[in-house]
Amino acid sequence: MFQMKLLILGAGAMGSLFAGKLKQAGMDVTLYNRSNDHTRAIQNNGLTLTDTDGNASTAVLSVVTNPAGLTDNYDLVLVLVKAFATQSVLKNVLPALHKNTPILTLQNGIGNMEKIERLAPAHDVMVGGTRAGAGIKEPGVVVHRAWGSTFIGVSQPGDNQALLDKIALTFSASGLETHVSENVQSIVWSKLLVNVAYNGLTAVTRLKNGDTLLVQEGEDIVAKLVHEAVQIAKAKKIPLLFDDPAAECIRLGKVEIGMNTSSMLTDVLHERKTEIDVMNGAVVEEGRKHRIPTPYNDMMTKLIKVMENTYQHSVHLA
Repeated sequence: MFQMKLLILGAGAMGSLFAGKLKQAGMDVTLYNRSNDHTRAIQNNGLTLTDTDGNASTAVLSVVTNPAGLTDNYDLVLVLVKAFATQSVLKNVLPALHKNTPILTLQNGIGNMEKIERLAPAHDVMVGGTRAGAGIKEPGVVVHRAWGSTFIGVSQPGDNQALLDKIALTFSASGLETHVSENVQSIVWSKLLVNVAYNGLTAVTRLKNGDTLLVQEGEDIVAKLVHEAVQIAKAKKIPLLFDDPAAECIRLGKVEIGMNTSSMLTDVLHERKTEIDVMNGAVVEEGRKHRIPTPYNDMMTKLIKVMENTYQHSVHLA
């Protein structure tokens, strides 16, 4: 078993899931996040990991809320903050890191690797996508709801192969099955399809992923959203991990990630800024560049924009 010292940026559901599983597998894990009820609960009582059957275990984690508490000898920085927070978080932590520390982003959406490469030009940057799913049940408690695989890679196949293999083996040993892919854009766009299919739709309908598929209209919307993104991937000559992307996204929603409460639905329920710009909004932007119509993604983006910019006017029944 490899030993790794990891810094995980972001203590949301996915950051907490990876931190807890890796810590339980014997890794040296530090979570970096602003102080909030969740991080204080972890500091005081450890992180409780539960599954959908109610089985629970605890991981004692180091939580840092001030960059001054970081060291410069991490083997890997794993980025799991919201995409819109990447710049501000990295601006705070990069001065504390050794310039050779590799960075892996598993964030939602597209453009994350390129953004980190611009912000941290001296660092080797890797990217990935995960089908694992989790949710924060209450402060200090995370529910592991989906066990899908994680895929990681780099821009130039062959670069950092030994490190990628080590990361994949380490993550897999913790119960987070991980594979190395030779086509990084395939990873990014294949994960984007799943985000495009469910994040906006669940936020608008306030349903879990699988519940959006209980009616034919839900399946139809998912298929349309995915089809538009697939047309752009084809125009960009990006191979995808799925032979039939729409069918695979629907299968995932029914079989693997159906119990997930999407990150965007969680954001909307808590009246927070969403990542719509790097998901459906990114499809719309790429569609404009390639002159490919994206009416379903355009409408979904606008609906979410209306919601997140009018929280103060929401109607709440007594």
